[in-house]
Amino acid sequence: MAKPRFNFMLRLLDRNPDRVPMSHLGAYIQEFAALLGEENKPIFKGIKKASTGCLAEVPVERMHYSRARIVQAKNDENSKPGRHLRAIEALMGRDAIKEAQILDEVGNVIHVIFGIMPEDNPSADRLYQESTVDGWVTGLVGADDSMHLYVRDHFDRDLRLVVRDEELARNILTHFRSGTVRLCVRGTWLRTDNGWSPEASKCTVQGFEPLEDTPFGEVLAAAARVPGNGWAEAADPMADWANIRGIH
Repeated sequence: MAKPRFNFMLRLLDRNPDRVPMSHLGAYIQEFAALLGEENKPIFKGIKKASTGCLAEVPVERMHYSRARIVQAKNDENSKPGRHLRAIEALMGRDAIKEAQILDEVGNVIHVIFGIMPEDNPSADRLYQESTVDGWVTGLVGADDSMHLYVRDHFDRDLRLVVRDEELARNILTHFRSGTVRLCVRGTWLRTDNGWSPEASKCTVQGFEPLEDTPFGEVLAAAARVPGNGWAEAADPMADWANIRGIH
């Protein structure tokens, strides 16, 4: 039996078709078709048991238009394609599906989708701001113009940030598990027990800088070796610094 021809797949990870309610599966197919664009005439080509893969075929001459809609959806959540992508994220949250992918006919990942999980506290405080995050780079996922950067901060929180600049992503990745970086990010932040934290996949990295990992005691010792420096006159620079800071 010939394999069904398709050029786009919505793949719901870690969820086989027999565990997805039929009515929900229909909703995924409907939103996926709308994301690809009705004007591009997508045709349903079946369900593949690759986790759960919803297959679609778009005429070859219209494929680049569907790809453009996916890119627009990633970059502008308020656009019409963006609303359909958000609808898929919401469906995934309802079904407790954490991650999905949009793939092309040869299995290349065009976009990674993360389900919008219900908030433990629906009245959680949010704000839109630009601020910084310090942490270790633990991973980068994606091969297109919208990549997901994984960072572990000083509170041991695993953060998921968006990087839209390929050169910036390459530069950040040179610091993979090799020291602390400070990331400037812009987007939606949530109030947590440890202060404000970037909401997953809702903050975009604007830039970064590597931070000095030299222990502070070594920094003070180096300062004390400079002739004429006030720290050179201190018998115990670290104790004096702690006293100045009110640390006892």
